Amino acid sequence: MRTFDPAFADRLSERALAAYRLGRAHPGVCQTAPARAPYFYEEANWVDDMELAAAQLHELTGEEAYLRQSMEYAAEEPVTPWMGADTARHYEWFPWHNNGHWQAWRTGRSEEKRTAVEYYRRGLEAVAARADNAFRVGIPFIWCSNNLMASFATQAHLYRQMTGDARFLPYETAALDWIFGTNPWGVSMVIGLPADGLTPLDPHSIVAKRLGVAALKGGLVDGPVKRSIFESLLYVDLLEPDEYATWNGGAVVYHDDFGDYSTNEPIMDGTANLVWLLAALARR
Repeated sequence: MRTFDPAFADRLSERALAAYRLGRAHPGVCQTAPARAPYFYEEANWVDDMELAAAQLHELTGEEAYLRQSMEYAAEEPVTPWMGADTARHYEWFPWHNNGHWQAWRTGRSEEKRTAVEYYRRGLEAVAARADNAFRVGIPFIWCSNNLMASFATQAHLYRQMTGDARFLPYETAALDWIFGTNPWGVSMVIGLPADGLTPLDPHSIVAKRLGVAALKGGLVDGPVKRSIFESLLYVDLLEPDEYATWNGGAVVYHDDFGDYSTNEPIMDGTANLVWLLAALARR
């Protein structure tokens, strides 16, 4: 950016510093305001955001104080809390993996690198310990479970880049396989991909309804949820017969139905995460 537009780069730097100072002055979480809506994004963590910001400012300015502050924030949340847990509130632990650890590893010295690696390893171990099933999946099936799948695979990929340690590669691969169809429903959770595969045809999206599902090609949908979650949500209902009823008799369900916003709505954050991860893998 500085090469092409130094004035704009300076402006962004000033705003980044101002935003970080504001976060330091007023620590705590910032949530959406639900008003009368029954559900909202209940993010409960914030130190991971400050860790990432501090690590990036250390790279920008070279000031050691930012690196020290980054590691102080990292120590407050070494493992993203959903990892190893059975459940969580809606978007409670967003974002789903801590990019601050990766940034601290990139810009830090040997001590910071060792710490970041340890934090990532602990989170991956917690998820892998729960993967006692044929699919090698250890995430909790909360609303937007595919976010967790994509983020677990991303953290495992970054860990391999940081260490060369491939112990979590089978679980990383299993998470991607799950997303692309190695799951009880045999459905790729990415709209239109693979082109000759079984993918969502009736996502919860007005864009798909009006322009056709092909307009959302490449979009990752929410993914399966616990039956108890699906049955407890308001205003969710199947509008057509469930073509996956045979495979929806257990504790976790998925429906390719416009009326099911809990399992079949395209998610921007998960899609962006998956695009990054596939691009990173493609470079190899």
